[in-house]
Amino acid sequence: MATKNVFTTHQTCVRVPFSGNVILLCTFFTLLLQFVPVSDLLHLGVFSSRTTYAARTISPQLMQTEQSIIMNIKQNGFNNGAGANNHPGGLWINWLYGSSPLQTNFDTNGKTDQQQGLPLRHDPLTDIRYLNALWMYKSQYPTDTQFDDQIALYTPIVKLDYAQTDDERGWLYDEEFISLYNLSGDEEYKNDALSLIRAYSKHFNAQVGTIFRISQAHPHGYYRVDIALEEGCALLQAGTEFNNALWSQQGQSIVDFVYQHAYVAGDHTFPSQMDNVLLNTDKDHPVVNPNETFLLAQSQAEGDNNTQGSLFRMGGIAQIATSLVRVYQVTHQEIYLNRALDLLDALSLPNNSLGLWDIHNQGYFYGGIFSGSGPSNPGTLTIKADEKEPGRQAAMLIAFHLANQVTGNRYQDMERQMLAVLLNKAYYAQGHGVLYEVNPDWSPKVRAGTPQTWVTTEAMGTMLEALLFLPQSSSAS
Repeated sequence: MATKNVFTTHQTCVRVPFSGNVILLCTFFTLLLQFVPVSDLLHLGVFSSRTTYAARTISPQLMQTEQSIIMNIKQNGFNNGAGANNHPGGLWINWLYGSSPLQTNFDTNGKTDQQQGLPLRHDPLTDIRYLNALWMYKSQYPTDTQFDDQIALYTPIVKLDYAQTDDERGWLYDEEFISLYNLSGDEEYKNDALSLIRAYSKHFNAQVGTIFRISQAHPHGYYRVDIALEEGCALLQAGTEFNNALWSQQGQSIVDFVYQHAYVAGDHTFPSQMDNVLLNTDKDHPVVNPNETFLLAQSQAEGDNNTQGSLFRMGGIAQIATSLVRVYQVTHQEIYLNRALDLLDALSLPNNSLGLWDIHNQGYFYGGIFSGSGPSNPGTLTIKADEKEPGRQAAMLIAFHLANQVTGNRYQDMERQMLAVLLNKAYYAQGHGVLYEVNPDWSPKVRAGTPQTWVTTEAMGTMLEALLFLPQSSSAS
């Protein structure tokens, strides 16, 4: 059975089974509802809150930035030695634009994998972000075929990377797999999305009411806050879209649990990681701890490279807010929108209650850290204002844009300012890409006397997805 694309008044893509050739339509969602009930759309796998399709009035700066980044990746990004034996390759972690021969995969000390004799690193997340961005670009500029070869190259790579995936990152469900399914019509991406959901449902601890981990160093249980919330949000969305009440119940339980135990109410935000989920270690009769503590990592693996769970990152909060808005778009339950707006208000002007927005150089600082022991005793909040993450700034643009769609442009000015930040500050024109981290004034970081001017695929992929999520008539002025 073939499918047709239907454009809604919210400029989103839905796919409806249709016998015949693939037909592109522009219509009002209300007209669609006259012929197809909402329940049927959900049953058929229609995802109406998804990929943004936009007006064709082109903003030259927006288009030029998108094309510059993609062309750089096309020309320099492919590593045919990525992955294990017989893997078709993938993206470099980063590279120094203009170097000859091309220098790639730098660590934070300015040494490449090759210089250190290390295996070449490969992050599958960069592959799937890039492929999704390529499909988003194709939807925005359907007559432009210059990057079609990249879609052909990275499709088998992503399919191999994520075959029967159980990746814990819940945002992969809607932002990548469902987006790819909507854009390409390839059922394999929908199946990958469902593979994630089944894994989250399996890992759900019904006695406790959430998802968490236990290790030798943390026998009472620990979790990363953004990951837990995103898994819950993914279950909520899939439960509604696939009419699965269990998934919806599990998702709601996870989100409610994390809000009850990790939310810092006085600052309207979340720490990065929590510890001591339980008061005991009896797996058969667990007792939930009402006062969890910030995690103190015993290793990089457990701490996700952050040694203090009391640290929070702007990018993580942006991702949480985005996931909550998406849940509201699917379920229409106001509590999730209100929770998202609560987080976004603390990051918005003129409020800026967290102090993360740089009023002098624009954009967001890295994050902050609490001095206390847990959400019930958070202590003093100190902003980490000595660096910024250009790529993760982009997550805020998506969050504001989504929120604007359902609030009558409550954050219109913030969306405009974030677009200006991405185009005029976060985008590193000399390298035709995006740096991983910079100084507060957006100049490259210098370590051991070496400017860190290599562009990174994680940051570039995030930037591309954010820019392509907007109507192409968007202006930073």
